Amino acid sequence: MSFLKKLTGSNRWLGILLAVFGLILIFFIVAVIAVSTSRTDWKESNTAFGSGTSGDSLFLAQPATDTATETSTAGNEPVSANYPTFAEEALRLTESNIYSDFAVLLDVQTNEILAYRGAELRMSPASMTKLMTLLVAVENISDFNATYTLTYEMISPLIEQDAARAGFEDHETVTITDLLYAMILPSGADATIAIVQYVAGSEESFVEMMNEKARELGMTHTNFTNATGLYNEKHYSTAVDMAMLMKEVMKSTICQKILGAVEYTTTATQQNPGGIRLQSTTFSRMYGTEVPGIEIIAGKTGFHDQAMQCLASYARAVDGREYVLITAHAPTDMDPIRDAFAIYGTITGTYEMPTDLETRTEAPAEDVYVIVTDEYGSLVTDENGNIVTELASSSGNTTETETVTDAVYY
Repeated sequence: MSFLKKLTGSNRWLGILLAVFGLILIFFIVAVIAVSTSRTDWKESNTAFGSGTSGDSLFLAQPATDTATETSTAGNEPVSANYPTFAEEALRLTESNIYSDFAVLLDVQTNEILAYRGAELRMSPASMTKLMTLLVAVENISDFNATYTLTYEMISPLIEQDAARAGFEDHETVTITDLLYAMILPSGADATIAIVQYVAGSEESFVEMMNEKARELGMTHTNFTNATGLYNEKHYSTAVDMAMLMKEVMKSTICQKILGAVEYTTTATQQNPGGIRLQSTTFSRMYGTEVPGIEIIAGKTGFHDQAMQCLASYARAVDGREYVLITAHAPTDMDPIRDAFAIYGTITGTYEMPTDLETRTEAPAEDVYVIVTDEYGSLVTDENGNIVTELASSSGNTTETETVTDAVYY
């Protein structure tokens, strides 16, 4: 101390310099503590948000996580670099806005989620599964003019499962192209199984290819157990993962053409001399131009009791920008369509977004029409080629007309 006093006494300016240095050191320590506290508070607040039980949670609810870090429901794998990010001002949708419990609007160019509801909650994808079946098939088929012969053994289990079918018969030989259209447009499980057998020899082997492709795309919240989308508790995905899949599928010009087709007639065979007229379950419910300024150019529906009504759609705006939208787990077949119009309307500002919808615990009171199918699960059309529908009861059950069914899984 005597040395310091002597030093500072002999050099007043050096003393002042040491004092200033001491103040700077104290200020730096206080700042570090403040920043550390701030980061802790941010992490705690976001963890609480992510671990909530609401269907709107930004983070996965199954299984629940104890941090805000997104983790996989299929093996705790890290989130892929391809995984979309949430836009800074992403619109969080609620039951007041849409009927679908799961929804994701994805900007294809920026890979940002612009609107969402239950985006990362585990769900049953139903026949949206066939998007992956289509992608894997197209990537592994070299000759689309090749043929495959269906058998009764392939078709019979599908009848027992009430799976939608295109209408192919025992020993009918069909081109691969026809099978792909039949798999997507009417969501034919008979065509799907034929494609699976043709590509991989068995559904088990094909499903391995599907899951491998899912991992390649970064769909770490997805696991497939079958190629058709029939319910299995271990067959699941999320709205975000399905949006990633739809984005990838639409990179293929072949997939674009099939998913964007309104109708298609298969090649004539001995069993079906006039071919089978296939109609899209997506474009039988809409034109795709209902929202001014943007057009829905492709889609794939899905339904079974657990998944409820689903839709994966792809749209292009007048400025050329493209979007993917998943609307899933909705009560009636038109609800994911209506939700799609409302959500796409947030891009163009040309379609009203509901703000006062009530949660549906029962079927709507208004008249509900269901599509008529024949004994094979194929759509029935009138003499003008229009799809035949029948009035169902307000409770959601079909009428006594035996040809009417809303229980076919597609």
